[in-house]
Amino acid sequence: MPKAHLGKIAALTLTGLLSLNACSASAPQTEESSLPVPSAEEFLPLLAQTQSDGDKLPEGFEDTDSYDAQTRHLLATSDFGKHYVAAGNEGQLCMVTIPKPEQKDGDFEIAGTTCPTMDYVVENGVPLKVDGGENSLEVVTYLMPAGISSVTVENSMTGLRAEHPDIKAEDIQVISENDAVLLVMEEATAKELGTITISRSEADPLVLASLT
Repeated sequence: MPKAHLGKIAALTLTGLLSLNACSASAPQTEESSLPVPSAEEFLPLLAQTQSDGDKLPEGFEDTDSYDAQTRHLLATSDFGKHYVAAGNEGQLCMVTIPKPEQKDGDFEIAGTTCPTMDYVVENGVPLKVDGGENSLEVVTYLMPAGISSVTVENSMTGLRAEHPDIKAEDIQVISENDAVLLVMEEATAKELGTITISRSEADPLVLASLT
C-alpha cells in the first residue's frame, strides 16, 4: 500500500527552532490510474505562476527539500489554516498545511506536507492530516481530484451532516480557489464523520482516504 511522502518543515517557536514532521495517511488505492496523468503544473496551473508576497510561508517556517520552493504558492486560506501547493522534485504534487493557532492572536507553530505521485492525485486527490502543536488545531485537508466541483462536495457534506446532527455547518469548509477544490475540517470532525464519500453523477463515488 503506497504511502504519501512525508516532508519536514522547521518552525520557529518561542522555545527555539523545532523540526516538525508532517502527519499523513496511507493511500487507500494501489491500482494505477486509467486516466491520462498530467504534470503537477498541468493539474494546477498556479504552480507555474510567478510567486508573490502572499505565497511566502509564515515567519519562522522553511521549505522542505521534497519540493521546488520556487513553485510554492498559497492555494487557499481556510478557517482552519493556510494551505500551500508546490511541484515535487520527482514530479509529484505537494501540499503543505499550516494549522491555525487555537488562540486568536497565537503564532503558527507547526506544518505538515505530503507529496503523492500524479497518478495517485488524478484518482484520489491529495489527503493530508497535520497533528496540531501544543496550541494549534489538528487539521484534515483534502484537495479534490479534477472534475469534482465545490457544489458536488457541498452536496455530499450536506448529506453527511444530516446523519451527524452534532456537526455544524461551520465545522466543515469547502473552498474553491485557484482552479482547485479543498475540503477542510478538524480531525475530530473527520473522525465523527467516518468514511467520507463524494457522490459523482457521471462517475463512481470518490471515497476519501481515512486520515483518523
